[in-house]
Amino acid sequence: MKKGIILKKLLSLILILFGSLLFAQEDNKTTLEEKLYQEYKSNGLDEAMKMYEEHKTAEYEGLQEPLNLLGYKLMMEDNDLETAEHVFKAQIEEYPEQANPYDSYGDLLLEKGENEKAKEHFKKAAKLAENIEDEAEKTEMKQASLSKLARLENKHRKLDFLAGDWEITQTGYRDGQAMDIPKSTQNITYLPGESVLRITHTKEGNVACCERIVAYDAMDDTYQMAYVNAVNPNGIQVSDLSITDKGNGEFEFMEDYIQNNEEKQAKHVILKKDKDHIEWHVYLPKEGSQDWELVNKMEFKREA
Repeated sequence: MKKGIILKKLLSLILILFGSLLFAQEDNKTTLEEKLYQEYKSNGLDEAMKMYEEHKTAEYEGLQEPLNLLGYKLMMEDNDLETAEHVFKAQIEEYPEQANPYDSYGDLLLEKGENEKAKEHFKKAAKLAENIEDEAEKTEMKQASLSKLARLENKHRKLDFLAGDWEITQTGYRDGQAMDIPKSTQNITYLPGESVLRITHTKEGNVACCERIVAYDAMDDTYQMAYVNAVNPNGIQVSDLSITDKGNGEFEFMEDYIQNNEEKQAKHVILKKDKDHIEWHVYLPKEGSQDWELVNKMEFKREA
C-alpha cells in the first residue's frame, strides 16, 4: 500500500516536471519582440521598453534586433506610426553606430511622407554599412539603403525622355568618311515596376535587329545595359554606363564593355532638341590618340 502511494507521488512529480518543461518550451517559442508587443498592447510603450531593458542581449542582433522587429510590426500591421517612430528612435539611440536602425527609421519616414528626412537616414545607413565586417551583410545593407535613396532621388529614371516610339535616321563614319545607314525604328518602354528600360530596335522593313535592357545600379551609381542580338546567337553582352547631365538638354554617356576579351570604351553624346527630336552621337577612342572619333550620328524623331 505504501509503495503504491509513493509510486503515485512519483508519477505526479514527473507529470508536474514534464508539464513545467512543456510550459517553458512553449514560453520560449514566444519571441522577445512578440512579448514586447503584447506588453505594449496591455500596458503601454513605457512598460514594453522596461521589459526590453530587462531581457535584451548584450550583442546587437542585426535585422533580428527585437526593437527593429517591434517597430516594423507597429508600422506595417498596426499602422501605428507614432509609436513605431518612438521605437525606431530608441533603437538608434541604443545603437548609434549601426547601419540598420537608420535604414529602418528611413522606412518609417517614408511612410510619413517625410522624404527629405528619409534620404538623410538612408545616406547615414549606407555610410555606416562600410564598417560591417561581414562582406555579404555589408553588401546587403548598402544595397538596401542605396536602392531606396536612388528611387527617392529619381536616379533610376534619368532616361525618362527616351521613352516612346522613334524613327531613326543615321549616318556612320569610317576614317572620316560618311556612310548612309538604312532607317530604323526603336520602341523604348519601361518594364512593370517602372525602373527598367527596354529598347527594341527594328531595321527597315520591320526586320528584327536587337534589344537592350537598361537598369540602374545603385551600388556603383551606374546603369547596366544588356545587349541581345535578335538574329545571331551571340549571347548577352553587358556594358556599364555612367551618365552625366551636362545641362541644356545635353547628356554624356560613358560606356565600358568587354569585346574579344579586351576592355573597351565608347562615348555617347545625346542632345535633346525638344520632346520629339533627339540627336545621338557615338564616339570611339581614336587610335594612337587620346581624342575621340565620331563613328555614328543618329537623329531620333518621335513617331506620331
